[in-house]
Amino acid sequence: MGLSSALNTAVFGISFNQRQIDVTAANIANADTAGYSKKTVSANAYFDGEGNVAGIVSNEISRVINEEIQADYFASLADTNYGKQIAAFTDRLDDIFGTIGDQTSLSALASELTSSLSALVNQPGNYAAQQEVVAAADAIARELNSSYQQIADLRKEADVALARQTETVNNLLSSIEAVDASVRDATQAGVSSAEMEDERDRLVEQLSGYLDINVSKTSENTLFIQSKNGQPLFSDGNAATLAFQPTNQLGANQQGNAVVATTAGGATFDIIPAGSTGSDRTIGTGLMVATMELRDDVLIEAQRQLDTIAAELSLAFSTVTTNATAVSTTATVTQTLDVSNLQAGDTLELTYTDGAGAQSSITIVAVTDASLLPLANTATDNPNDTVFGVDISTGLATYIDDIVTALGGLPAGLAVSKTGGDELQIVDSNKAALPSLDSLSKNVTPTANSDQGLGLSIFVDQRNGTEIFTDSLENGGQRVGFARGIGVNPALLADGSLLVNYQTTPTPNTENDPARAQYLLNALTSDTAYFDPNAGIGSASSPYQGTVLDYINQTVAYQGNQAADAKTYSDSKEALTLNLAIRYEESYSVDLNAEMAFLVQLENAYSANARVMQTINDLMQELLNVVR
Repeated sequence: MGLSSALNTAVFGISFNQRQIDVTAANIANADTAGYSKKTVSANAYFDGEGNVAGIVSNEISRVINEEIQADYFASLADTNYGKQIAAFTDRLDDIFGTIGDQTSLSALASELTSSLSALVNQPGNYAAQQEVVAAADAIARELNSSYQQIADLRKEADVALARQTETVNNLLSSIEAVDASVRDATQAGVSSAEMEDERDRLVEQLSGYLDINVSKTSENTLFIQSKNGQPLFSDGNAATLAFQPTNQLGANQQGNAVVATTAGGATFDIIPAGSTGSDRTIGTGLMVATMELRDDVLIEAQRQLDTIAAELSLAFSTVTTNATAVSTTATVTQTLDVSNLQAGDTLELTYTDGAGAQSSITIVAVTDASLLPLANTATDNPNDTVFGVDISTGLATYIDDIVTALGGLPAGLAVSKTGGDELQIVDSNKAALPSLDSLSKNVTPTANSDQGLGLSIFVDQRNGTEIFTDSLENGGQRVGFARGIGVNPALLADGSLLVNYQTTPTPNTENDPARAQYLLNALTSDTAYFDPNAGIGSASSPYQGTVLDYINQTVAYQGNQAADAKTYSDSKEALTLNLAIRYEESYSVDLNAEMAFLVQLENAYSANARVMQTINDLMQELLNVVR
């Protein structure tokens, strides 16, 4: 190697060493900077035709980062933020419902109502015992009102949070757009973009917590970001714009608005459709998905549970069941039932056994809105009945014919007709053989506090004045939002003796008659019913069945279990993210000891190249002196 070639090599070495020293010094200086990744310098040497070093290019600065771990870490952030948000809200929801042992919980208040009714059975004429029942009923009604409003406030809070999250995501996408353009320009110019890529990664990391996204790089070192279901959020250097309109007032069972994205080309799509849930794997998880799921699913379900409690509690006390009158002869059995004065929500029920010995049930539901007809079998919570609806607004003369028509499908041998009065009549023409009519009854809500049976409307609907709760289907269903408006019957507040006095004609019952008190107690603790499976407890094919008291306890336990499950999920996802975060940071973080050691090596190399240059300079001086 000639002196000139050696000199060139030393000069190039010093230049490369200096570049490495600068980058290493920057690594050391930024060792504690969040998101800063270790940088290295790569060099390319060029040789002339004789094999001598002709040049070194050392401008390419690379980041030391494990992109596979990075991708796993970013992906885990959506699950973790989803879990944290669900856990935070369900924990607050659990506090609203309380625990079975909590004296202010719905469960405890229902037990107090049970205890007060038991005391009233033993002392029906005792004024204090009557007032205890009224006070216990008022307490549970107020708790239902308060709980419903608190959940409504949580829904509004989630809706407002979605607006803030949408704004944050827009800001992140806008920042990514600006940094990505700088990365593209630097790449095209052949200069280092490593620092800008660090900044871009920090922005993508934040975005990953809000939405479940897929991130890839183009050949120009720019990003392509899609939602989990494949919709473009960032493409060709342009960010989509998200829009969300908060809802001023979220009504009962009302879902809020969707988050809509608009691409640079003007295409629009729902980035998170209204009513989306984390179980829908096409949209993935993330903070925004969790917030919408809470607003439109978890919290609506909780409100529906309160509505179910309020409705079934009211119906249990007020519903009066009247069985048909049966007249038997040697060959036939005739059952007759008065169907006059039905109200919307009242029902007729019959069961029969067909010729093959299989038992079937039919429920006829009274409505005043003909547009609701025909009713689906899901109009009742009983999974085993066939449901028909009749429009009672047409008057008895018409709707009794409609009832007869609805029952026209009974097996031959069971003849349905109407009497000359207000009665439905079914005749089993051969009582010794199948088919047979097993039962026929009606369930009605009394319109008065006495002389209509033992049932009593302890609770009323106070959303529009004072209305009797009949569970009517009109206007979306009376039970929707009923927990917000349930209250104690004003007549009962004014006169607690109504808990005992159920008859005034032909002769009043005595003040020590326990019949009504016992009826009310049994309605709460003994009588069983099916409960709305749409409230999350039970399923359509197997709804929860039990007493009202059982259902209240089950609901409180359900909320506790839901909160516990959410916390378990959140903790597991957070642990995974923490583990990945450590591994991710280790993959790019600066090791001070290693960098300091490398810096010493670089300084030694720099000194060595300088000595080579000095030696060549001395030799050149000697040669010049010889020539002279």
